[in-house]
Amino acid sequence: AAEKLADEEDVVSAFHQLQKLHQEFRDTGPVAKELRDEIWNRFKAASTAVNRRHQQHFESLKEAEQHNLDQKTVICEIVEAIEYDELKTFSAWENKTQEVIALQNKWKTIGFAPQKMNVKIFERFRHACDDFFKKKGEFFKSLKEGMNENLEKKKALIEKLSAIDENMDTEEASNLVRDLMKEWNSIGHVPFKEKDKLYKQ
Repeated sequence: AAEKLADEEDVVSAFHQLQKLHQEFRDTGPVAKELRDEIWNRFKAASTAVNRRHQQHFESLKEAEQHNLDQKTVICEIVEAIEYDELKTFSAWENKTQEVIALQNKWKTIGFAPQKMNVKIFERFRHACDDFFKKKGEFFKSLKEGMNENLEKKKALIEKLSAIDENMDTEEASNLVRDLMKEWNSIGHVPFKEKDKLYKQ
């Protein structure tokens, strides 16, 4: 029975079955003195084969988990190293968001890290991602606020333009219109849905 365990696919199950066989071996009465060494050596050799496979299984598992930890650490470092000062436009943030999402998807394909590090490395990654999305939210909030301010500025220019007196000197009126157009062009973006309506006005 112990010798058959060397071919058992489930290495952990084979190891546990072997423990039961050892108990049975101890509980079974003695054999003839001249057969004792031969029987014991045969049982010991079968046990060694199962134990060796069990040990190798956990060593390779340990190596794989360390490799997973290394991969996850690199992903954390990539997200943590994002240069937020360089993300000044909508498209820059969107490109970086796609990169972060790709890294999150890659993370899901990597197996467990060693048990004592598994939770820690996940918390590190989650913190880095949360930080990224929080900063993205802040950027878009300030972008929206800035656009609303620009909208009010452009509305004020429309009012100034509408207030130009028809009786005003043509050259003076032209200069005023030109100045207002210059100021209009210097104001940044407005909310997209207001853009065309505002320009038509």
